[in-house]
Amino acid sequence: MDRRSALRAIVPAVAALLGGCLDSLPGATGPRNPPSAPEGEPRQTADQPALAVGSFDFERTEDGTLRVFGTVENRGDVQRTATVRVNIRIDGDEVARETDVTVEPGETAEWAVTFDVAYDAFTSGGDLNVELV
Repeated sequence: MDRRSALRAIVPAVAALLGGCLDSLPGATGPRNPPSAPEGEPRQTADQPALAVGSFDFERTEDGTLRVFGTVENRGDVQRTATVRVNIRIDGDEVARETDVTVEPGETAEWAVTFDVAYDAFTSGGDLNVELV
């Protein structure tokens, strides 16, 4: 018997054997919906803070220092004032700057702070943290 005849006989047999294994792929397990809340005790969802840092970035100023800027979003329905704190760390030294920003309801406001730190020193190993306090 030559190789082609042998392959013609073996290939359909192997496909038939594997076909049964590949037929039933595993399905999803577990409940499709989360369980209901206990009667008389509605589920509590965490409140989102009305103010949040929307975005932030940094850049080099004209004199070569570091400037950090961004936005604050007001998800609430009243005007709010936020204090934005920006912390930078370079070689173990930490420096912080704060700025206040007033944000109308449903709006976004911009903020910026400048550090007396060389931009190049920050980009070669600095760390940045922005938060609302």
